[in-house]
Amino acid sequence: MRVIIEKNYEAVYLWAARHVASRIAAFGPVPERPFVLGLPTGGSPLGVYRELIRLHQSEGLSFASVNHVQYG
Repeated sequence: MRVIIEKNYEAVYLWAARHVASRIAAFGPVPERPFVLGLPTGGSPLGVYRELIRLHQSEGLSFASVNHVQYG
């Protein structure tokens, strides 16, 4: 397990959202081989989700071939 330490919540969620975005891009999902993303519930991941939305809207991050599993 890799532990990432950041100075505050904003730095953590920005790092996490960018990491998710880079993993999706590196995987190169297509309908026949989708990327599966596990999504935890609760308040802690809300910053990550907001940043992923921003990346989608302003930078073109695509979730077209991303499937999700919700935990919680």
